[in-house]
Amino acid sequence: MTNRIYHCLAHMSEAGLEQKYIKETFDTNWVWPLGPNVNVFETDLQ
Repeated sequence: MTNRIYHCLAHMSEAGLEQKYIKETFDTNWVWPLGPNVNVFETDLQ
């Protein structure tokens, strides 16, 4: 038996709401699994 972690497929909204965050990521060179948006997300979850 193989233990697997299944990932969901990336899905962009029809309205393109994610585009500003993608642009911000590239503009600020935060092409990394961490950064300001992750920090805000984690803070919101606390």
